[in-house]
Amino acid sequence: MVTERRIHLASKRAAVSYAPDPDTGELRPWLAPGGTGNVVAEQAGVLDVSWIASADTEDDRRAARENPEGLSLSLGSGRRIRVKLLHHDRHTFDVVQNFFTAELLWAANNHGWDAWTTPTFDREAYRAMDCFGEFTGDFADALLKSSADAADPVYLVHDYQLIGVPQRLRAQRPQAPVLMFVHIPWPSPDFWRVLPKPIRVGLLEGMLPATTVGFFADRWCRNFLDCVSDLLPDAEVDRERGTVRRHGAVTRVRALPLGYSPLTIAGRAHRLPEGIAAWAGEGPLVVHSGRTDPIKNAERAVRAFVLAVRSDHRLRGARMLVRMNPNRLYVRANAEYVRRVRAAVAEANAELGADSVRWHCDNEVEHTLGCFARADLLVFNSTVDGQNLSAFEAPLVNGRDAEVVLSETCGAAELLGPVCRTVNPFDLVEQAEAIAGALTAPAAQRAEAARRRRAAAEPWTLEAWVRSQLDAVEADHRVRRG
Repeated sequence: MVTERRIHLASKRAAVSYAPDPDTGELRPWLAPGGTGNVVAEQAGVLDVSWIASADTEDDRRAARENPEGLSLSLGSGRRIRVKLLHHDRHTFDVVQNFFTAELLWAANNHGWDAWTTPTFDREAYRAMDCFGEFTGDFADALLKSSADAADPVYLVHDYQLIGVPQRLRAQRPQAPVLMFVHIPWPSPDFWRVLPKPIRVGLLEGMLPATTVGFFADRWCRNFLDCVSDLLPDAEVDRERGTVRRHGAVTRVRALPLGYSPLTIAGRAHRLPEGIAAWAGEGPLVVHSGRTDPIKNAERAVRAFVLAVRSDHRLRGARMLVRMNPNRLYVRANAEYVRRVRAAVAEANAELGADSVRWHCDNEVEHTLGCFARADLLVFNSTVDGQNLSAFEAPLVNGRDAEVVLSETCGAAELLGPVCRTVNPFDLVEQAEAIAGALTAPAAQRAEAARRRRAAAEPWTLEAWVRSQLDAVEADHRVRRG
């Protein structure tokens, strides 16, 4: 049984970053809100296992050197975990962090290129692939070292930065169950073909030695299987069963949805950012929430709000808050996205009246939950999104029967689409009509819709997701060995 084996867990992003305490100067952990790191950290807490992640900053590396056996910390949910931070070669890490994953793979998986002017690959991309191989080796070596005395280890490897790890693990532990879970979307073969051939093929070959390849949604599974069928001629793909047979072994591709962590929601206070309560008053408030990442699409959400108010006199006096969590602002596309959002907010206020739309940016989880709770309408209109956990969290903490506008290209739409107002994230007219319809819906209709959304979201807990991973890799391990 997989559950009786020793479990070894890894992801690139940690839920914690170390920095000196302003008062004492001593290193202390600072928990980051949201993202893959927090999800995997909570998973480590559920499983009660140590977790391997990257040391991102000089202070992280110092903390790793001072605590070679790992660092213990308490999460917002109250769970305690132990994390071992890997100290990568500085140049290798910078190339992987700032170029190969942050720009190249992120753009490839999230349809971030227009293909008319970008991208253009030169020797830099090939050298970056070499660095990615070294980075992959660091994680594989750490996992193998941590499991050296385990007769029957199981490996849970998380997110796109580690998609080369299963191949390295399989070479040394050929009988071990390996789960490779990708938290972001997977594109169609035509878009994946934009990558240079050695990169696009090499990455697929790095993943397929896994026992199970997991995504949040069926649509990403279908795209992945199509990529394998199109780009690896020696692979036998069974789309109906979701399997790939290659080199005598079977890999199962599965959708394993996640919605929210009940303990994290319950353990956090709900606070509006300073001044927001007085500004919003008791009038209708639209909240758009997401990271400072172009896929979150706040600029179009603001323009759709303006179109809705302009088109329906009943919405005069409604306000909109763009709530952003700062994320990877060293990436040019992210910094430019923030500039465009601020410009859209300024243009909205010039048309609708000063201070009709505000933007607020910080990493306080309590502020995000406070905005979810106060909203009369929640907008999650990502251009594409692996899942978007906020679409599950927000209806569960909201106290005003807020409607939800949800992009049809979010992974979350597979589960929540029937109980939300789903929209094309590129269509301002459809989004404006959804905003107007939501804000003017009768109270009884809103209440019933809110009840149905909560019922749809509630089953998809972190604990259920962890169990689904273990059940999947156990079942798929039996098939692979057979």
